[in-house]
Amino acid sequence: MRSLVLRTLGVLIAAGIGATATAGPAAATGNNTFRLVSGGVVASGSYDHMMSIPEQPAPPIRVTGTLTGRDYFRCAVIQVGRSGPADGLEWQTFGRHCGPGRTKVRVQANYMFRGVQPPVRLCSGWSLRQAEQGRQCDLYRPPTDR
Repeated sequence: MRSLVLRTLGVLIAAGIGATATAGPAAATGNNTFRLVSGGVVASGSYDHMMSIPEQPAPPIRVTGTLTGRDYFRCAVIQVGRSGPADGLEWQTFGRHCGPGRTKVRVQANYMFRGVQPPVRLCSGWSLRQAEQGRQCDLYRPPTDR
């Protein structure tokens, strides 16, 4: 009876170690949701702080969400900020949408210079090229940790 209990315990421990090793980075408890509106397109989603393990390092921030369009003649891009040359801000497009319907988006990002959390913006225009120029935008800045 005792060996059966020890064997069962050993199997459970091995299964727990296997599940931990295959699991990806886990989201931290402080999730922030956002809702951006620009030119008839709505972006909604979450801005999560990630924790990674040394064996599988991951960027510390994950942004996931949905772009929802209502207008046939409008396009939108969703972008995340990143550090550019000489401490400038550059925008990296990670989602595009034109016309009515929905598009799911997801990106992982790193902190910017000086440990600043990257902002997220939704920009719209009559074409994707015009939207990427960033003239008509709505911006989400995550709250500071301090």
